[in-house]
Amino acid sequence: MDPRQQRTQDALLGALDELLAEKPFRDISVSDLARRARIGRQTFYRHFDSIGAMLELRLNAVLSGQMEWAAANAENLSPQEWSYKVHLFAFEQVASLPHIAHAILSGEAGKTALGSFQDQIIALRDALPAAPPPCGTAELQQFLPSFYAGAIVSVLLKWVESGCTPDAATMARFMAQMTGSQKA
Repeated sequence: MDPRQQRTQDALLGALDELLAEKPFRDISVSDLARRARIGRQTFYRHFDSIGAMLELRLNAVLSGQMEWAAANAENLSPQEWSYKVHLFAFEQVASLPHIAHAILSGEAGKTALGSFQDQIIALRDALPAAPPPCGTAELQQFLPSFYAGAIVSVLLKWVESGCTPDAATMARFMAQMTGSQKA
């Protein structure tokens, strides 16, 4: 991407961050974004198909960074430390952009963004250096990844809605304990 295109995308993403701090995702229009970024509406559409696509771009960059880190460190850390750090990464990212995280986690940004986030949780669960303990019959095992993804989305959403307290490290330890990958 040439520098001009990158500046325009950065301006749009910054405008979205600002607008999400002011009002709900569903109340933000392309016109609002274009005005805030000081570009024309047609310029917006040269970069993105929709406002949801903007969130997906940002989300996918974060998710790929987390997955790269998780894969690179799966062999280097104990399962407990790995799980804690994977959870810490998620909580720190959510805390850095709580308004964007809320739009994704609440489903306001659309099913694709939330689905990508849930798929990432399932992929990370599958990548755990130590297999999670079995639960239920073989037939019921198929439901565990969805349960796990839904639980983490719910906890992250509640955490954002409560002002991101307690801190990310405390929440990461809690989640590592709750998922059975770390001793209490």
